[in-house]
Amino acid sequence: MSFRSLRHKHCDKVRPQCTQCIRVGKSCPGYRDQLSLMFRDESTKVIQKAHAQWGISDLPDSVDSPSSSSSSSSSSSSSTPSPKSIVSSPSSFSERPRFKLSISPEHRLTRIPKEIYATRNDQAIQFYVEHYVVGHPDEPTAPHELRMVDWIHAPEFRDMMAAVGLASMSNLTGDKELDTMARQKYGLALQHTASSLANPQAMNLNISIRMVIMLAVYEVIRNKGRPADAVRTHMMGATALLSNFLCTPTLSQDLMRGFLQLCLSMLNVFYASNLALPPAYSGWFDSCKRLAAPSDKPAVEILDIATRFLELQAYLNTYALIDGQPKTSQIIRDALAIDAELDAWERRHSQGDASPIWTFVEERGSPPGFFPRDAVFDDCYHVYADHWVARGWNHQRWLRLLTCRSLIEFSDRYPLSCSQVFSANHMAAEKANILATIRRVARDLLVSIPTHYRHPRLERKHRDCIDRTSGGAWIGIAAVPNLLFRIQVAGSAPGVPREYTRFARNMLETIFADTGMLQARGLAETLVVDAGGARVGGGNSSSSSSSKVKQERADTPPAGGVLPSIESGKASIVVPQVQPQYGGQQLLWYQERPEEYYY
Repeated sequence: MSFRSLRHKHCDKVRPQCTQCIRVGKSCPGYRDQLSLMFRDESTKVIQKAHAQWGISDLPDSVDSPSSSSSSSSSSSSSTPSPKSIVSSPSSFSERPRFKLSISPEHRLTRIPKEIYATRNDQAIQFYVEHYVVGHPDEPTAPHELRMVDWIHAPEFRDMMAAVGLASMSNLTGDKELDTMARQKYGLALQHTASSLANPQAMNLNISIRMVIMLAVYEVIRNKGRPADAVRTHMMGATALLSNFLCTPTLSQDLMRGFLQLCLSMLNVFYASNLALPPAYSGWFDSCKRLAAPSDKPAVEILDIATRFLELQAYLNTYALIDGQPKTSQIIRDALAIDAELDAWERRHSQGDASPIWTFVEERGSPPGFFPRDAVFDDCYHVYADHWVARGWNHQRWLRLLTCRSLIEFSDRYPLSCSQVFSANHMAAEKANILATIRRVARDLLVSIPTHYRHPRLERKHRDCIDRTSGGAWIGIAAVPNLLFRIQVAGSAPGVPREYTRFARNMLETIFADTGMLQARGLAETLVVDAGGARVGGGNSSSSSSSKVKQERADTPPAGGVLPSIESGKASIVVPQVQPQYGGQQLLWYQERPEEYYY
């Protein structure tokens, strides 16, 4: 068989030797691992194997070896370029990383390919590693540190990494082919998850939880409007999965904290979707109250208050209030009671009266201007006992802002009912106090951002300060989807200064440009500051903004290829509607999926 006919045969990757090599009597050179491109330099090995397959025994003198090119420029001979450069260059996905060979005239007639390149799947996995793992809280600071991490080498997790990377790259470039590939990988990841859940005895809990959480993150990447049904399905799936392990005799605090964190994160999804909590939530909440350690009880208190606030919002979404009616006055009193509980919680735990680990301190950069202005708000950052406590505080701040915003709306819409709750002399003072609380809590939330998300402009010297908060993150990227809504609420709260809105919008735009999360771009579009600096957008992200932001398919690529800014290229998408199938120990919600997921 000639070389020309051989190179058009597809390799079936049968081990130890592929069928095509056996058929033609060639020595099979083996197959490359997708992660090897990130963890080791195989330039020489790949070229030697290629030459052995092509039947070349010696390299001519004119061939540029990887060692010689690395001596002149290490960056020019290494493998895949940084995804950050991929995002900034319109042609970087078409110009794949390659090894160029200068062939002498006597060998040109053999039709040797002049390049060996990394596939888009390899680029997607590297994008995932560099944008969703490396540098995030409690995650490795460099790709080579992942060599000893078990979950990243799991075959079932590679499809999930590729799906997330491909979807992100598709959003940033408008490439429909990448979106199709992402959906194919997503379907394979769903199949892996269903197979894992069907065999609990052999299941790796760490990998399974990561899989389910990243399935939810994938939906955040592809969804521009409200959280899709699939996000809620995956969040409930992860929570139910962990609940099955809460009855073990030796329940670890980390496992219980992860369960609590999932319950708290679920509140954001249901609030943004204007939906009531699922029936299974009451059982999960009871488990939190019974099994949480004493030092974790403050998080259970937040969960209790948040549950009652969502019940109040569910009533407001169902029934219309009439000014002057007793029921309207009672709703206002209930909201005031929730705000008073949140204020008491903040005073108690900020002073360390209940548990010392819940205190935090605010530090200012030294010298002034130490941090980049667009990366750290007001040149300040927080130091917490660990990231789990930091997330608990942000849940409280988010809930406090929503409660205060509701009270401001009540005062504007129902003045007669408010006069029955407050005296006429105290009405203005109460409203001023609420607005002052909004400004203070919104500032605290914006200052806390570097703890949860590392802005690309932060250097090592900046990270050394922020990394004083360490431990408890479990999965670093898991905090970012919730953080998007926290930032939007802080930037759109009534009465906040215009620089709050501007900083929040710029941060959401940065997160989209860095990670490709389409939800970040959708939330950024709700925060609009005109040329004079006044805020002209904002409001309730679960109602007013969701009516403006439509969920559409990303069928039209951006005009300029890679998005030059957040404003250009409206590449929004629609997420298929998925009905949650939770119930008992069967974990069925991954076993009945629309055929649209599988190509």
